[in-house]
Amino acid sequence: MSNIALNATNITGGNTEDVSNETQTEESTAVIFLEGGLVLLVNNMISSDFKLFQVCVIGVTCNFLSFLVMIRHRTFRNSFGYLTAYHALSNAAVLLIFILWAVPWTILPLPNQLQWMNLRVGQLSLFFVETAFHCCLFISFNRFVAITYPLQYRKMFTGRTTLSIIIFISLVSALYWSIYFKHGCDFFFDHQYRVWAFGLESCSVWLSFYIDMSYNVCLFLVVGFIDIVTLLQLRSLAKNMQSRRLNISSNQNKGMPRRQKKELVFFLQAFTNSCIYAFMLICFHLLSRVVTTNFELFLCTTFIWGFSHATGGVILVVFNPEIRRNLLALRNITNSLHDPATVTSVRPYPATVATRTKC
Repeated sequence: MSNIALNATNITGGNTEDVSNETQTEESTAVIFLEGGLVLLVNNMISSDFKLFQVCVIGVTCNFLSFLVMIRHRTFRNSFGYLTAYHALSNAAVLLIFILWAVPWTILPLPNQLQWMNLRVGQLSLFFVETAFHCCLFISFNRFVAITYPLQYRKMFTGRTTLSIIIFISLVSALYWSIYFKHGCDFFFDHQYRVWAFGLESCSVWLSFYIDMSYNVCLFLVVGFIDIVTLLQLRSLAKNMQSRRLNISSNQNKGMPRRQKKELVFFLQAFTNSCIYAFMLICFHLLSRVVTTNFELFLCTTFIWGFSHATGGVILVVFNPEIRRNLLALRNITNSLHDPATVTSVRPYPATVATRTKC
């Protein structure tokens, strides 16, 4: 550096100290820009990981609370309720894996000692993903039968039939899960790209293309076909109801639209879930192939995967007032525990109208 400074001085006739100061200034400026770029990159990674963490926490809360409400509330003590509860439990399990495994290793490097555990966690996540997907199939078929053949619905979807469906879903998912014990059949979380990825071996590539993409896409094509037929059936029933409304008694006239509205809500709930999962598969297997940056790859794979399962819980809360009431009750209990003034202001006074209003 000093020789270059002297040569510059000979040519320009200037002072070497000025050139040295300028060189140091240029170096310090470059260091500042480099440090700033690293800070922006780290902040971007942490902010995206924090958003994933927030989405997963909201999803776990909504799905698990919905599961608890549906297995205890009498409104959901039917085939549709139990299948939806199993679907919510599967969503909660996937999101819990994201929180405990994917989110930490998006920030920290994954130790080599945990590579075997990484494979087993990825394998377990696929088990719950498949249970959630197959639940969507049977929930859609359940809505189709309930709307198209309402008289035969209770005979077809008995408690024993529902239990058999849940066992069948679990066995199919366990069969798919067991394949990943074979050497070369790998699914794991990649810390470098912050994505869930299949291995490069022939078995992993085959599972990625023929099972995770082709089979699941075909599954949701079947679900979409069932949902379209169900929607057309709902339109037909609505037209028939309007034409027959004059010939029905007043009590029946009030009850039938209420039942029809309930079936419509359940159908929209199942249909929305299916659309979100189908969009997730498109992002994971197709859009991820054309993105250019690691952040876009993260959005198209890890984030959209967690978001789709979290949205399933939010949909349950939105479409079911029973679950919303339990959420509000839980929030009121939490607020009362954190607000001592609400309790102490009532105790010194008798139970008058004024104090009740204050509470």
